[in-house]
Amino acid sequence: MFKSFDEIISAVKSNSNKQKIAVVGADKAVAVEAAVDIRQEEMGEPVLFGNEEKINQLLKGTILENNVEVVNCVDDESTCHTAVDYAADKKVHLILKGTVETASLMKAIFRKENGLKDSPVICDVLVFEDPLAKGNKRLVGLTDGGLIPLPDLETKIEMTRSAVKVFNKLGFEKPKVAYISAVEKVSPKIQSTIDADEIRKRKSEGKLEDINAYLEGPYAIDNVISEMAAKIKGIDSVMAGCADILVMPNIESGNILGKIANYWCNAQNGHVITGAKVPVLITSRADDAKTKLNSVALGILTSI
Repeated sequence: MFKSFDEIISAVKSNSNKQKIAVVGADKAVAVEAAVDIRQEEMGEPVLFGNEEKINQLLKGTILENNVEVVNCVDDESTCHTAVDYAADKKVHLILKGTVETASLMKAIFRKENGLKDSPVICDVLVFEDPLAKGNKRLVGLTDGGLIPLPDLETKIEMTRSAVKVFNKLGFEKPKVAYISAVEKVSPKIQSTIDADEIRKRKSEGKLEDINAYLEGPYAIDNVISEMAAKIKGIDSVMAGCADILVMPNIESGNILGKIANYWCNAQNGHVITGAKVPVLITSRADDAKTKLNSVALGILTSI
């Protein structure tokens, strides 16, 4: 079981079967820098998509000069569609967004012919190192803070499937999934509590046997991240103070919690978009180099 991003990166580096990573929109410095870091860290093999002339200019003086595959594309739309073609044909193993617009890349992924959609729901899974863990590091997952504004019951179940698959790759045999709300009791006025209770019931009735995980809720977040809070509130559960995956009620709460973990708590993190035939990495413009490498390592691990 992985407990930190350093462990994930080390495992990816040691894997002799290097995955090919499509850098979609590689004709700006920031994208080339990411590709150089990937090669320099011996994490994978970048394949660069975009304006060949501009890319080759940017590659001069780097370790990738005359030593990397460059796929010439006439514009951003062509760049996105060509990269998706490569992924559909298994010529690349994961996709890293470079300087193209996210909407353009997702449109290519969602296309009907030769597209990459592999699940009813495509969602973002953020993984971060628990800021409350002191001597013994551990990883926590969060979904969804980036793509799905207000997930309904069935969407939350698909989000759960995706997050559990990611955590299976991280070595968690049976992850503990908590459905987060503002309270622990079911309230007809709070939809997230109703959804959580329904998922818990379906699991207990054997209707979600394909998801090998503990599924419990509703929980206020303090109950599943703080042993002290769980004890004070009388929470007697495997989830008390140590949930592995947090399924958030809406995009606002997921986005805010993820950024608090990153900026206020300085927690190492990375995220991957799941539900496509290959992992998709859409890093934030504000992400530092280490966070981008964390996401690449997480994406590679889930693609192996």
